Amino acid sequence: MAGFSREVARRIFTEELKSSNYSFRDGEDQHQYAPQYLLTPTGAKCNRVFMVGILTEKDDIGGDTEYWRGRVVDPTGSILIYAGQYQPEAAQILANMEAPAYVAVVGKPNLYQTEDGNIIISLRAEAIQRVDEETRNQWIIDTARRTLERLQVLSSTSPATISDDFATADKVSAAATPAQDAQRAREHYQTDIDHYRQMVIRALTSLEGDLAEGRSKAKDAPATPTAKPESGIGESRIESEAGIEEPPAAEKVTPAAKRPRSKKIESLDAWPEQDSDEEVETFHIGKKS
Repeated sequence: MAGFSREVARRIFTEELKSSNYSFRDGEDQHQYAPQYLLTPTGAKCNRVFMVGILTEKDDIGGDTEYWRGRVVDPTGSILIYAGQYQPEAAQILANMEAPAYVAVVGKPNLYQTEDGNIIISLRAEAIQRVDEETRNQWIIDTARRTLERLQVLSSTSPATISDDFATADKVSAAATPAQDAQRAREHYQTDIDHYRQMVIRALTSLEGDLAEGRSKAKDAPATPTAKPESGIGESRIESEAGIEEPPAAEKVTPAAKRPRSKKIESLDAWPEQDSDEEVETFHIGKKS
């Protein structure tokens, strides 16, 4: 469709995503078809989210038609993903996938408010693909960098009293700058910057343990030809439909050292890195061959 472009899918850790409760629509008319965004505590403005983690469970909760639900875990928590008749490719892949498995997911955040006022966030999956451990490991590094970049912008803003106008979210524009997004996030959430820095440290610490274990196994293993990942989701398939926030081309992030790491299967991480400063990269999560 000429002139159509997808919203960039942002790299967000699960803990931050599930702490978000501020949504708004773009455009002056605020009509039902205007893009809807979720502003996170660190100032990420998300219409779509890109995450990589471990699919720990799945089930078909549909009646007459299949409607699949899965739980995906990253180093900071878990989130439910859904795929049904309006996401046929994602639903088919989820139906045929065995858990546990490393998966990459592109989806739209879905907010549901309970009767007692709590906000529950899930992802409506647009695309799902099985990936390998290296992909998972790179995703956590890229997501950590992006989170730290947002925290740096956030730390340069000044906390302000929440205004009645802001609470309605009716004047927020998708054309806002990252600094404006950060200011709005800090006003709405009163963001604890140190809390999210510690979240990043925990995520990187879990990655450090996984990499150390992988190096130990590689040292003891006999030399064999390197096999292609089963998923085929390497950089050769990053060219296509689902626009993904570009991995930051910053200096290497070293996982935090000498912090205890609990041996939980929920420790996850990852996505392959591209050297570029651009915000948008294309990423194909296509049909399996």
